[in-house]
Amino acid sequence: MHITVHGTRTPLLGKEIKVGGEAPAARITKLDGTQNVIGMIAPTTQLLIAIPSLKTEVCSLGAKKFNERVKEMKILTTIMVTTDDLEFVKEYAEKEGIDGAELVVDTNRNFAKKYGLLISEGKLKDRLARAVYVIDREGLVVYKELVPEIVDEVDYDACFEVVEQLLNEKKTGHSHEAWMSV
Repeated sequence: MHITVHGTRTPLLGKEIKVGGEAPAARITKLDGTQNVIGMIAPTTQLLIAIPSLKTEVCSLGAKKFNERVKEMKILTTIMVTTDDLEFVKEYAEKEGIDGAELVVDTNRNFAKKYGLLISEGKLKDRLARAVYVIDREGLVVYKELVPEIVDEVDYDACFEVVEQLLNEKKTGHSHEAWMSV
């Protein structure tokens, strides 16, 4: 797998995640310094957003856009993962009012490796590629976008179309009446 960084082909390390496959569990660091696990089966739909660095204009803009769009989605867990240092991310979250999504740090690059997003060379070595994953409550990846060129933004509309479908989906099963008539 690879992306381009300012037009230069750049390989990614880690296992490629495919739509329809299981979302791996990945360890990340929360802003209070504690470790947590994201991915896999969860009580709500998960939106995982890989951000190369909040210190860049495109990444900062993307974080703000996602934060605004998810504020009203109460049954969605939105996690923005970056490889920036913890203190910077804490300051950024406070300064920019990031409160609709949770910002976390991929300190050990566990998320990057498990999701196939670790940039392996160049000036962005050990950073995340820009990507978005939507994971249903069963732990399956239902949407993935790995942005081919690092300086481009994700397709917000396509991502949120899938999110809204999942959030509006009614679980099917048998009703009490149907069960009684069998």
